[in-house]
Amino acid sequence: MRYPTLDARISGTYARAVVGVKNKNSLYDSYIRAFRWASDRLGERGIVGFVTGAGWLDGNAASGIRACFAKEFAHIYVVNLRGNARLKGELWQKEGDKIFGQASRSAITLTFLVKDAQIEVPARIHYHDIGDYLKRDQKLGKLKEFESVANTPMKQIQPNKEHDWIEQRNDEFKRFLALGTKIDPMTGVFHTQTSGLTTRRDAWVYNFSSIRLRQTFRRQWISLITN
Repeated sequence: MRYPTLDARISGTYARAVVGVKNKNSLYDSYIRAFRWASDRLGERGIVGFVTGAGWLDGNAASGIRACFAKEFAHIYVVNLRGNARLKGELWQKEGDKIFGQASRSAITLTFLVKDAQIEVPARIHYHDIGDYLKRDQKLGKLKEFESVANTPMKQIQPNKEHDWIEQRNDEFKRFLALGTKIDPMTGVFHTQTSGLTTRRDAWVYNFSSIRLRQTFRRQWISLITN
């Protein structure tokens, strides 16, 4: 569903502040829209609090969100509950249990954005990582023990100029030769670039069974023309 006014606000704030990323579609996710919608309804003082996915916390396209948060708010409090089931191996094990069980595969954050026009920006960013290898009950037990943000042990984050908060990039990588760049294609290893097939219909046209392939394609095609 489209929200022209709200999406225009995201385009003029979160998306505009992104640097070096072309694909910004993730900025129009429902929970990002909720951040923008709620933030715009605060006066000179107020608090926005959400339990959301943690993609905005360290995603490349989400750097614009982090940049705007720092400009719009006086204090930011984030509790990272981890639980990213999309990782593999040891990294996945360290994430611990998913806080909502099978209801979500992404990491989850508790976020409080505090606005106060009398306090100078950029915001002071307060961050707490719930910890490695924790079971769901252990994570919830910690939250119960903290009782409130005021009792939560926080460390203060100093973002870099690219608006990285958690995993801050190493500027040494900028000295490496790029595989390819759209800004000046002739400077990369590969001069021609393509995103490949982006139909997202691979499952329609690939199958080890020709019979199942025909059945799948016919079913999907009928669904398209009838809807």
